[in-house]
Amino acid sequence: MQPCTTQPGTTWFHTPRSGRAASGTTAYRDRTGSAFRKVRRAVLLSTAAFAAGCVSPHGAAVTDVNALGWEAPATIVVTNTDTTTLRDMDLFLRYDDRMDEDTLTVRIAVVTPDSLRHEEAFRLVLPAAHTPAALSREADLPYRRRIRFARTGDYCITVTPGRPVKGIEAVGINIVKSE
Repeated sequence: MQPCTTQPGTTWFHTPRSGRAASGTTAYRDRTGSAFRKVRRAVLLSTAAFAAGCVSPHGAAVTDVNALGWEAPATIVVTNTDTTTLRDMDLFLRYDDRMDEDTLTVRIAVVTPDSLRHEEAFRLVLPAAHTPAALSREADLPYRRRIRFARTGDYCITVTPGRPVKGIEAVGINIVKSE
């Protein structure tokens, strides 16, 4: 230790930074800082895990189609992050007064993130319209109940009409948590 004086008659001892006491103090500071960082990290990770469990299982994806004559496949991509929740899937249609049919058959093809493919025909019964002709109408029709997406990733859903149809403006998928 080296004596330090600032005023005549006043002397105290100063420990240099490279000394033993200084390195002990630094080590103590590092240990407490490291402990604080570990606690902070644990709190942040537990908060993130809790928030991830609260992710909403609801979602909708809609794509526009040619209202003058829909005949091309409409592709809808649904991103899944939850593999445990049971959900209900509805098919959504927006149509105008040119749609004069009460039923519509579509082919729905689903490609999962691991490239599995499922395709089926689905017959839609459209509700009677009770709106002025100039307004667009919407139908949210049940498609699947209590389904579970087994993989995380993008599910590619393709909806194709069985024959060309006029008046359909948009088609989509609405996903809600099963009750």
